[in-house]
Amino acid sequence: MKLKVSYIDNYIESNNESVAVVEIENRKYFYRLVKDLYSIALGDISDDISFIDNENKEINASNKIKLFIDFFNIELNSKKYLNDLTKYILENINEKNREDIINIHNRLTKVISIELNKIDLPLKISIDSSIDNIIKSMKISITEKDSMLDNLFLIIDLEKILRANKLLCFVNLKQYLSKEEIIELYKYSIYNNVRILLIDSQCYGCKLEYENKLIIDENLGEFML
Repeated sequence: MKLKVSYIDNYIESNNESVAVVEIENRKYFYRLVKDLYSIALGDISDDISFIDNENKEINASNKIKLFIDFFNIELNSKKYLNDLTKYILENINEKNREDIINIHNRLTKVISIELNKIDLPLKISIDSSIDNIIKSMKISITEKDSMLDNLFLIIDLEKILRANKLLCFVNLKQYLSKEEIIELYKYSIYNNVRILLIDSQCYGCKLEYENKLIIDENLGEFML
């Protein structure tokens, strides 16, 4: 997949064997690119950025990319992820398990009703025995890890299963991980066929393994590595 940005001469490109990396020393351009991607992530359409697939067809990426900026709160349990996870479970649960869950829920409701009838008050239970509402009432959540890299792996795992986004964008991630950890993240994303883009506000020199790197210096000179 390629990103065509109107104010950048070169394509930002990743494929099945590489990860897209952009290092922008010019602060105004760095801010502009991140702001435009953030706007697309919120569901807007940008006139300055186009997403192009391997067949050179434009992709509608509105609300289909996700930006990670605060790595101390990477939102593994965001509303969107949990809703997508619940939807995935509902779509993949087999018929026998559906019936078993509904039957267990009905028995539980019956037990609670018996206890309520012992109370000298006009109490009742509002019952919705649909499988959708039963699963949603479970309040499923994802247990985060202690390691930042392990949490990033979890994000890749989520995307591999849910396919919720066409691109994951990590802003200034290299400030937090070692070169070895960055390469491990690249390998994991490529192996799981999850597209990622790293955008940094400084240049880290020579490209790492698996990188398809574009450097934009302070004077807006562009260098592909």
